[in-house]
Amino acid sequence: MLLKALKILSAIVFFPVVMSCTKAFLRSLEALSLFNANSFLLIGGFFAYPIFHIVFMKPMYIYALGHEIMHVLAAWICGGKVTSFKISRAGGSVTTTKSNVFIRLSPYFVPIHTIFLIAVFWGISAVYGASRFFNEFMFLIGFTMSFHIFMTIEVMKMRQPDIVKTGLLFSVFLIYTSNIFIMLFTLSLIFKSISFAAFAKDTFILSKDIYLGLFNRLFG
Repeated sequence: MLLKALKILSAIVFFPVVMSCTKAFLRSLEALSLFNANSFLLIGGFFAYPIFHIVFMKPMYIYALGHEIMHVLAAWICGGKVTSFKISRAGGSVTTTKSNVFIRLSPYFVPIHTIFLIAVFWGISAVYGASRFFNEFMFLIGFTMSFHIFMTIEVMKMRQPDIVKTGLLFSVFLIYTSNIFIMLFTLSLIFKSISFAAFAKDTFILSKDIYLGLFNRLFG
């Protein structure tokens, strides 16, 4: 009971950061021009996936594969070992010798498919030159980012042990915030008009103002 109360309290304390990063993210997106070809293609790809998701299929196997691979990578990064790895159309599971919040939740906020796409494109560009495929690349960046978000929401509708163990409300807030940070960082690599440093600073200042305002109301 005490642990559950602490998890809820942690979520409440973290909520101002959720609000702040959302506001900072929307401010950062104002720098994007819809009349820019790259922006148009990326946004087009982002909205193309939901249509594919609803009309055609939910590619669970592809998502689950990336999800479990991210568990494996997170475990390795934290010095753990993988003792079992299972994947199927219904989902997957990984057993590791180490467990922490990063290992449990990273697949929900690290868009592994988008990262893989970027790595492949940069690799091809370095060897063969892939500038002629840049339009397709921009479309697929938006498509895979949307795929990650929609499929993450899809699997979070189920009772996920990783999320339950960390605390439902806190996990949702952390996953949401981390997705925004990683998405903004990815966009900053593509668009010069978007600054990740400015976004992070804006989030920090907004969060600080909320915390100080609450502190002054309670104890001032």
